[in-house]
Amino acid sequence: MSYKHNNLMAMRQSWWEDESSASVQSEKRYLQTILTEQGVFEAPSIDDVKYFFFSLPSIIIVKGYALGFTDPIIKELIQSHIESNKQLLIQKHEIKIQFRM
Repeated sequence: MSYKHNNLMAMRQSWWEDESSASVQSEKRYLQTILTEQGVFEAPSIDDVKYFFFSLPSIIIVKGYALGFTDPIIKELIQSHIESNKQLLIQKHEIKIQFRM
């Protein structure tokens, strides 16, 4: 694993494991709503949201950290990711994380 990959994975894990931040919990619910709205999962569980979050391209993670995952720009990026990978997401296939920044 590359240095860049290790740092981004640490960012993902740190955000996901943050149970004390109300904003992180709100953003997790927001991601759950997007998955429902986009028809990926009918009633996404927290495990579904985790799978989805860890599939997001690195650019979304970095910008989401900076702007918040509920920012309209991030929502557009998330919707684009869903559109490009919807069938893989529905089937919960592993999606190779994109690192292009």
